[in-house]
Amino acid sequence: MGIEDTARKKIRPSTYLFRAGAAHVYAHRHRSTPERAARELFGNDVVTAEVLKSASAPAETTVTGWAAELARLAIDDTIAAVASLSAGADIIGRGLRVPFDGYAAIRIPGRIFAANYADAGNWIAEGAAIPVRAQQFTTGPTLQPHKVGVMVTFTREMAEASAIEQISRAMISEAVGLALDAALFSNFAGDATRPPGLLANANVDTITAVAGGGINAMTGDIGNLFDSLSKYFAGKTPVFIAAPRLASSLKLTAGPHWDYPVIASAALEATKTIVALELASFVSAFGSAPEFTVVPAAAIVHMEDTSPTQITGGTPSPAVPVKSLFQVDSIGLRMVLRASFGMRAPGHVQVINGCTW
Repeated sequence: MGIEDTARKKIRPSTYLFRAGAAHVYAHRHRSTPERAARELFGNDVVTAEVLKSASAPAETTVTGWAAELARLAIDDTIAAVASLSAGADIIGRGLRVPFDGYAAIRIPGRIFAANYADAGNWIAEGAAIPVRAQQFTTGPTLQPHKVGVMVTFTREMAEASAIEQISRAMISEAVGLALDAALFSNFAGDATRPPGLLANANVDTITAVAGGGINAMTGDIGNLFDSLSKYFAGKTPVFIAAPRLASSLKLTAGPHWDYPVIASAALEATKTIVALELASFVSAFGSAPEFTVVPAAAIVHMEDTSPTQITGGTPSPAVPVKSLFQVDSIGLRMVLRASFGMRAPGHVQVINGCTW
């Protein structure tokens, strides 16, 4: 194994995705191609070139070998890399993941739980016949490839900086984290554009927050979440996602014997929300070919990170705030990736809003 091969193995796969973004920004500023920019910035890094090639033909990756495989790993590793910024990315990293490569949609088997264990095996006497049970099957979520898109802007000084790779990493990571949390922790029912939020899962109970604050309210809310999960035969591997204040209070109070993950998400802070999710029932899918596009300086952009609208014709019209990339001497970088997620069983997500502790 040569020195270059050893060096490549020490680089995280996500690095190549961030380098691909940096190559697009650098190429735009220097009137070059992303592939040439990648060679100028990163030398003999053939993996970034593979990511760029995949992005230009997102339906399939035609080149096999270690570079192509590592290019696909870049997406999974990117999700892991932004887990410190996004509760959604943390959950995706812990749950079941399947690839979208080559499929228009993926059907995931659902989980069925019966109170009488009718589909389970039986204890039998010596010489007795073994009962034959008809197995129950259910259609779980159908993961269709929706597009998750992030767009970030670079000033001319940032685009020409020697640290363009690190700048791209920070900006893309933050944008991906915001996009994931906003989508996952919503009660959006889902449509052709966007998958349903986890809080739109069937059989999400209406749980009233325990009043009065303090440890009594905390233990009451946690107990009620477990009660609701157990109604649907969940609660074996729960993960708790909460507003940062709630998450910190729970970690400080629960003590060392508490062995369930607690993840903070700023997306839940405004509503003082805590979510309990059965991790074994969560599944996600991502494509392996991110599509990068440089937004030209002539563009007018609605600078909104939660619910951007059309510049005119939306509410309000014109949208505010808007920015001329030409006027502020900036360019935009857009990344689009196929993605979807869902739950394999109803009732395996429960939520309490308006916590008092």
